[in-house]
Amino acid sequence: MSRTDYDEKMRALVHNTEIYEEINRDPTSRFQLKNNDLVKSLYNKQKVDAYQKSKLVTYKAIAPRIYGLPKIYKPEVPLRPVVSYVGSPSYALAKFVASVLLPLTDSPYNVKNSQEVSQFVTGQSLPDGYIVVSLDVISLFTNVPIDLVLSEVEVRYHELEVHTNLEKTEILNLLDFCLRSGSFMYEGKFYLQKDGVAMGSPIGPIAADIAMQRTLNSVLEDSPLRIGFVRKYVDDLLVSVHRDDVEALVPLFNSFHPKIQFTLEREQDGVLPYLDLSIYRDETNVLSTVWYCKPSASQRMLNYNSAHPRSTIINVGKNLINRARSVTTKLGVNMDDTLRRILKKNDFPERVIRRMLRDGVPGSRGSSMEQTPQSERFFTLTYVKGISEKMRSRIVRSTGARIAFQPAKKLREFFTKVKDPIPKLQKSDVIYSVPCGGCGLNYIGTTGQQLQKRLQQHKRDIKPPIKNENATSLCAHVVETGHPFEFEETKILDSHKSYAKRMVLESLHIKQNLSNCVNKRSEISGIHNSYAGLLR
Repeated sequence: MSRTDYDEKMRALVHNTEIYEEINRDPTSRFQLKNNDLVKSLYNKQKVDAYQKSKLVTYKAIAPRIYGLPKIYKPEVPLRPVVSYVGSPSYALAKFVASVLLPLTDSPYNVKNSQEVSQFVTGQSLPDGYIVVSLDVISLFTNVPIDLVLSEVEVRYHELEVHTNLEKTEILNLLDFCLRSGSFMYEGKFYLQKDGVAMGSPIGPIAADIAMQRTLNSVLEDSPLRIGFVRKYVDDLLVSVHRDDVEALVPLFNSFHPKIQFTLEREQDGVLPYLDLSIYRDETNVLSTVWYCKPSASQRMLNYNSAHPRSTIINVGKNLINRARSVTTKLGVNMDDTLRRILKKNDFPERVIRRMLRDGVPGSRGSSMEQTPQSERFFTLTYVKGISEKMRSRIVRSTGARIAFQPAKKLREFFTKVKDPIPKLQKSDVIYSVPCGGCGLNYIGTTGQQLQKRLQQHKRDIKPPIKNENATSLCAHVVETGHPFEFEETKILDSHKSYAKRMVLESLHIKQNLSNCVNKRSEISGIHNSYAGLLR
């Protein structure tokens, strides 16, 4: 898909006035204030402790940003809207509320993955005249009725009260706020979702599951149709039903709520695709499964020649083999030819493929990764072939720490950036430099706050009369020289969420630019000279 096509589809999506409305102002600060008021209220009532409060309040929230994921398996390749809520005003609170509501997802209809589906259906003998079909909700997340979710949580509060110290009204207030604060930014403009939840919100899956459970309970309670079993994975239903009742199935489910509408897929010649399975119904009405790939699947995986530890590459291949074999229960079906073709496509040598197909059955061998002693200390090392393995062995032997490798490059570096960039002044957890307008030197600093707030503090520090000339090296430079600093030319040099690592990065940047910055040598006294070239 070209960028032009993507942009056109995204604009059409966000301009759908039935789902979204454009608003004039950024509501982030308003939602942040509301979020913090709710958390402080819980703290004052001793419903959360000081540590939980510190994790739930935020003073550096940014507006959520929307982007679209192409549904390449559908005609005309529509986009699935996803909103990145990380860093948003209610992100942490939504995760907290989702954890409180988790007991409500305990349902006899739910399956966690395709392995559970395979285990459930394999060997099932359907009554005469019954077949299997799948039902799919049209855009479930954006169509979840918020009022329905709230009323269902209110009715089922008795299932929660044994797991939480929150009162019913407190849970409903928190949930209402998290569900109705669904704003986002796109191309510099701000939008509010009228109803439903955004995919990407921590509260979204829980809200969708609660709505789906209510739908199933209501539809199946007094159903006149001959329905056997029903299983649900998010918004995909697997249903056994008498073939004469199939036509009435969709109208029955669609009658529950005008916003929760279903489409149906029938089995063809006794075969029904569901998740990554093909469900087979034989001539005796007994079910079995075979691992299935959609025609649109690229079948790409971690390439054998990629810059990853060989043990990781081998284990990725073994996991593919184990997964395909574990869900293939149809007698007489051997997946080895399909697996061999996929592995070859990803440059696995034939000799390696033969060994993996021979050994890669569940439980036949342990992981080929180096076993490390159990330890509370866990570290990651950037992987460099031939060096990282030796470093890990020495670290494990001397400290007992657990070591994992990470690639030098991330996948995100290879893809087009489709989300709105975070404005520079709204970024937090950064290392930054501010140039002096009088001599061209720079002040290098770090902050966990939003950059704009830290710069405002610098401006107050140097505003006459200066109360503390040693507040920062920037302030001391102004006192000594009278030079102004050009705050509008501030640059971000680096970023890291870890305070300790951010302080090290700041010191490294200062050491690298010591001759060109106003920072004092004492600020890098803990950094050895051997680290000076790390950032070059």
